[in-house]
This record gives sequence, structure tokens and C-alpha cells, in this order.
Amino acid sequence: MKSTSVVVRSILFHVAALAAVVLLLPLTPLLVFDRRVWSPIVVAYLRVLGWLLKVICGVDHRIDGLEHLPKAPYLLASRHESAWEVLFYPLFFDDPVAFAKREIFSYPLGGRIARRGGHISIDRSGDLAGIRAAFQSARDTVAAGRSVLIFPSGTRHVEGRDRIQSGVGALYDLLGVPCVPVVLDSGRCWPPDSWLKYPGTIHVRIGEPIAPGIDRVAFTALLKERLGLTEPASPAAVAAEPIHAPR
Repeated sequence: MKSTSVVVRSILFHVAALAAVVLLLPLTPLLVFDRRVWSPIVVAYLRVLGWLLKVICGVDHRIDGLEHLPKAPYLLASRHESAWEVLFYPLFFDDPVAFAKREIFSYPLGGRIARRGGHISIDRSGDLAGIRAAFQSARDTVAAGRSVLIFPSGTRHVEGRDRIQSGVGALYDLLGVPCVPVVLDSGRCWPPDSWLKYPGTIHVRIGEPIAPGIDRVAFTALLKERLGLTEPASPAAVAAEPIHAPR
């Protein structure tokens, strides 16, 4: 339900966020350099954005389960409810490489940052050659010691965000690293199809990682369970999971 307060505060937030972008525009030439040069500027902007969101809109966050994070690299598999996690996960998970829809790479500033940040373009039309290239990029990322972020549903919209796409199991197989499930409720405060921002605390819960080396069927069952998408995995699937290596 819209209220005058929510509308006014949301407008103020968007104006302030745009003003912060304008202030950073003179620094965009730094994007020609290595990520280590300009990444701190992007991180600073995201922290300012988070502060504006809290102060103006009353949207805060809480993260539970940080003790479950293994040493990088790992595959971060998160539920997807809004743009909030796309923006702020780099602050919490040491800037993982994300799979992003191809359209993002055409945006003037955001696309440039995505390309220079090493993020991976994925063609959602199902082109096999494009998918293979994207998966190979993810494999190269892990080989370089950087984690990979995926949203297994492939969408933040209510109609499809409770599914797991079939390619997730193949990616898990290919990367051979622990898969860390993450559940959150960002859609309450930052709805996927609205510019309004509703006050509240976004809860992020990092689950127990799934060790590498189990078959895809068992992996999918465990991931669904840990993302809260199904009934608990069968005893056979749980038994198939190897003991986790010490962090």
C-alpha cells in the first residue's frame, strides 16, 4: 500500500542517488585502468547508496551466517527478489563475478562497470554457444581465485523466482568449488516492479555450503532445500554430500 511518506521518501532517495552518480562522473576515466584502481570508488558509492537508503527510506539490512562462508573461491547461489542484492552483494561477499543479463552490458555507465569488473554476460534466449562461453568465463574466474555469483531462478519476478534453472547443476559440476546458498527477503522493501522503497530490515541468511563433488540430482535437491524452495532433501541426497573441508 502506497503512502505519501513512502512516495516522498522514495523520490528523495532516487534524486540523492542520481546526484551521487553525477558527482562520480568525472572519475569514470579511471575505468580504463585495472579493477583495483577504480573498484574502491564503486564500493564507496555503494556504501553511500546504502546510507541514503537507510536514512531517507528507512531500509536497513541484517546478515546472518557469515561463519558459513568458506575461503574463496566459491559459487554463491542466492534467491533473487529485487535489485537490492545485485547492488549490495559486492559489499558483503568480496565482490564476486556475477552472471548478468546481456542488456545490462549496453547501459552507458553500468555496462562499462560490468565489463571492466569482469562480470559475465548471459544470453537468456538459450544460445548454447553463448552459455558455453559464459560457463568458461566462470571457470576462468574461479581459477583466478575469485568467487562467482548466480541467481538460480534467473529472475526476480514473483512468477519465476522459486525455480532452479537446469544449468545451475552443470555450472556446479564445472567449477568444482563449494556452493553457498543465500536466502533473503529484499522484495518486501525494494519490490522488483516498483520504484518505491518501503521501510524495514532486509534479512540475509547465508546457509551451510554444499561441498563439491556430488551428482547433479543430489546437488539440486540440497540447493532447493537450503533456498527454501522445497521439502527437505531425501536422506540419500544428504548422504551423498561429502564432508566439508575446513575453512
